[in-house]
Amino acid sequence: MTPRRWSEIEQPVGPPLVATVDPAAVDQHRRATYRSYEKFLRDRLATLNLNRVREWRRDYSDPRAYLRSVRPMRDRLKKMLGFWIEPRNRPPLRIKRSETLLKTRGFIVRRFCFEVLPGLETYAVELIPRTVKTHPGLLIQHGYGVTPEMACGLTPNANRGDYSYRSLGLRAVWRGYHVVAVHHPSGYGNTEEVLGSIPGFEQYGRAYGKNRLHRMAIMAGGTLFGLDMMASSRGIDFLLQCPDVAKDRVGMYGKSQGGQSALYLPALDERIGASICCAYFNLRFQKLIGPHRATSYLDSPEEDKFFSDVIRRFSDSDLVSLIAPRAFAVEAGKRDTSVDFEKAEAEFTRARVHYQRLGIPDQIEFIAHREGHISATRRAFEFLEEKLRLSSEGADRFTLTASE
Repeated sequence: MTPRRWSEIEQPVGPPLVATVDPAAVDQHRRATYRSYEKFLRDRLATLNLNRVREWRRDYSDPRAYLRSVRPMRDRLKKMLGFWIEPRNRPPLRIKRSETLLKTRGFIVRRFCFEVLPGLETYAVELIPRTVKTHPGLLIQHGYGVTPEMACGLTPNANRGDYSYRSLGLRAVWRGYHVVAVHHPSGYGNTEEVLGSIPGFEQYGRAYGKNRLHRMAIMAGGTLFGLDMMASSRGIDFLLQCPDVAKDRVGMYGKSQGGQSALYLPALDERIGASICCAYFNLRFQKLIGPHRATSYLDSPEEDKFFSDVIRRFSDSDLVSLIAPRAFAVEAGKRDTSVDFEKAEAEFTRARVHYQRLGIPDQIEFIAHREGHISATRRAFEFLEEKLRLSSEGADRFTLTASE
């Protein structure tokens, strides 16, 4: 091997070679440059947001024409999030491990691990009614830093005052739903952690664990939320293979970041007949970069809320247009400190237009309550029960064959 040749450093250590500049002037120029970059980007995003309507070519003449017209944007959404595999192209669902958590006279609670994609596992909690009949299926999706057990009502804080699911899974199984709640990873340790708990990175903030996964997902060609959507969609796969679940009566109910899932997943997965988006729906431009009554995501440590095309093409009401003509409802609390109630109502008005133009205004609803960041209204379940029946009776007019 040839010996390595080391080069000499030209400038030795020592004092500056000339009189130095004023450090305050350097800082002033740094600040001015930062402000210029931020203004440029905010102006660019504002322009993209205003021009977003030009990206869509919706045909409201009839449901089938409508579905054909929005299909290209559904494909763009799948590409933006990444990792999506169409249900017909997926490998069979593999259940790896399972355990029974609870048995009552009315239902059984089970926890099981399953394979989302080859080499990728998560777990789910299942609540099974013990009545001998066909049940509607319901995918329940938890939010940021939470677990399926908490969303289903199986933890000590199940019914706390705010930021609560109020035993969502138990309320569903008591109504006769066969429930599955899929886990999306956020933190590494317990749900109450303030600082990070990944070994070796304990000094990092609470959002570090999720941000870490999101950064790797981006480098792998997708997003962490794209993986989450695949995991939740495998929950739909699971429900559809349960012998007691009515295959044309499957719905979804998600709160907070689970509400984000309940907005995005039905836009991706057309097997979901009705969805409740709780404590999430908003004017997305303001929620992402401000100004917003609650903290904007731009000023939070959460990196996983930002996608390349979300401002350019996919406001919350645009995503609803990918759910239509299937049923959709927004559940919103007047005192929610994370979601601006008035902005949510304004964005809902835009979403409702798609259903009005299709002649099916009763397929969408704004469900308001006077409390905070919670899921508890009776009306949300009444909506699901009504619309899943409609989905069952008229499913073929709301779907396309592969050739259409």
